[in-house]
Amino acid sequence: MTELVLVSVLAAALWSLPASAHPLILALGIATGMPHGATDLITERGSISRGALAYYGLGIAVLGLLWWAAPGWALGAFLVLSMLHFGSEDASSESDSALFVHESLVRGMVVVLAPSIFHEAEVLRLFGLLAGASWEGPLWTHVLAATQTLWIGLTFTLFGHYAVRSTQWRRVAHVFAQILVLVAVFRLLEPLTAFVAYFVGGHSLHSARKIWPVLRAHRATVLGATAFTFLVSLAVFGLAGGGALDDRLVRTAFISLSLFAIPHGIWRTVDVVRTRWGRA
Repeated sequence: MTELVLVSVLAAALWSLPASAHPLILALGIATGMPHGATDLITERGSISRGALAYYGLGIAVLGLLWWAAPGWALGAFLVLSMLHFGSEDASSESDSALFVHESLVRGMVVVLAPSIFHEAEVLRLFGLLAGASWEGPLWTHVLAATQTLWIGLTFTLFGHYAVRSTQWRRVAHVFAQILVLVAVFRLLEPLTAFVAYFVGGHSLHSARKIWPVLRAHRATVLGATAFTFLVSLAVFGLAGGGALDDRLVRTAFISLSLFAIPHGIWRTVDVVRTRWGRA
């Protein structure tokens, strides 16, 4: 319930901010990503995992090459992996495998699909900027329509799936309240602001509950890295001129974030799947 309230409060607070506040909003999202992914690199003893460090280094190198050689494929991989990561992290870990997969798809698709439906022109412009070519056309229209239909079907059947599997109707109501709030947030706010509200108040907080023992044990390191990341982000945006984000800065920020976000998404998704297999 905390995530639901916090996402709503953040969305309301960010709703009226002008374009000049976009760098601050983006810096908030970047800084929140630091504690969110801290335990990928920090071991329970507080040291840096060499294996994780090598994995991130190799992943960043490969992704950097992919963004340079085939940006359209890099963007596609980012969208698919984002859907899998957000969905698997936000779905109830107490559900059985079939229900977990079902809820993961519904939750993950909201984050990727809702901005494309409610702010199609803006999303297409962003995708064109990132991929170096326009995504607009009949193929995009057909894929978006088919995906929207699939999501509606999955969402309606999820209610029945929960009704059959779960006897706790409070849990069912909570899941669908979260989904409805997310849809409303992405409908009312522009994509960047809506995503930061979801990422800061929902996804990161939900993930932090799982990794809280490590975050608490090494809070000085995590808080210091978070503050440093926030200040560096603000400095970069300030040196770039401040105000509304221009195309060059948006593309640079998005690609830079993806270099860390994609390895993190793969890491966490594999960890979730491995944990569920071990439990089974």
